[in-house]
Amino acid sequence: MTATDDWSTTGVNILEPEVLVRVRSLLEQQAIILEHRLYRASSAPLRLIFDDYEDFLTHVKSSARPGDHFLIWGYSDLCRNDNKLVDGKYPDGAGRTPRGGAY
Repeated sequence: MTATDDWSTTGVNILEPEVLVRVRSLLEQQAIILEHRLYRASSAPLRLIFDDYEDFLTHVKSSARPGDHFLIWGYSDLCRNDNKLVDGKYPDGAGRTPRGGAY
């Protein structure tokens, strides 16, 4: 921890009951995208998708360190067929892809 980062007890704590209730409620509606930003780390943030509350909570409790920052978005709010950037199918040995499919 660094004193210059103005540590406080009034900031939003990801483990506060009100925050966890909100996350659980979101997960009852849709999967979530979690960006886990590592405090003072020299690496890119972790980007994960959760559809289970217990899996989310396990990640937070086992992977987080003091100061880490968590941002959450609703998967189905963002990931729709009408706003995709790239689309493709994996070909068979002859380079063919199906026009249809049971997706």
